Amino acid sequence: MDAEIVILVFGIIGTIAFAISGALIAIERDLDLLGVIIIAVITACGGGVFRDIMLGKGISMFLEPIYPLIATITGSIVFGVMYLIRDMKWEKTRAYKMFYNIIDAIGLGAFVVTGATVPMNLGVINIFPVTFYSVLTGCGGGMLRDICVGKIPAIFRKHIYAIAAIIGALIYYGSVSMRLPLLASILITVFVVVAIRFLAYYFEWSLPKVRLKERNA
Repeated sequence: MDAEIVILVFGIIGTIAFAISGALIAIERDLDLLGVIIIAVITACGGGVFRDIMLGKGISMFLEPIYPLIATITGSIVFGVMYLIRDMKWEKTRAYKMFYNIIDAIGLGAFVVTGATVPMNLGVINIFPVTFYSVLTGCGGGMLRDICVGKIPAIFRKHIYAIAAIIGALIYYGSVSMRLPLLASILITVFVVVAIRFLAYYFEWSLPKVRLKERNA
């Protein structure tokens, strides 16, 4: 399978997954249709915008409007479904949280791959910048989403998120460096990222925090 087609497919998968997660957060925050669509697009495309600006290249979402278009359509569909259901009581259920985390993890895994591929295709071969751009692509949209809806970005306080992206980026970089087949490198990376996020959610893994005595009093 052609490498460009594989990357395109996983870019679309990541866009759909992140647009769904963004739209659901926007609906939870009681945003209207336009707000839901904007947050869906920001979540799906924001990380890529950060990456492209730092790389000094054309911004992908403007050069390839298929991505914001897909995010817009996905956000609209999620809004339409939720408009018909008109009930968010189940948002606190374990099943919903599991669904949300899996969707978000798939998006993260897919964007870790595309985020590493773009700089590597531009000739960036050092492991640090490749990992940096990969994590930025995977996490940047979620950070923008949370800031826009008035939340502390989830990557700073919930479960293992950026760590999963870093591990995924390192695995992808190593797989490509060892010249494994592209599809195998991608599938391994996405699987590892999703597995880490799933296990972190299920077992409630988190990085250490400072628990101030005043907060616990």
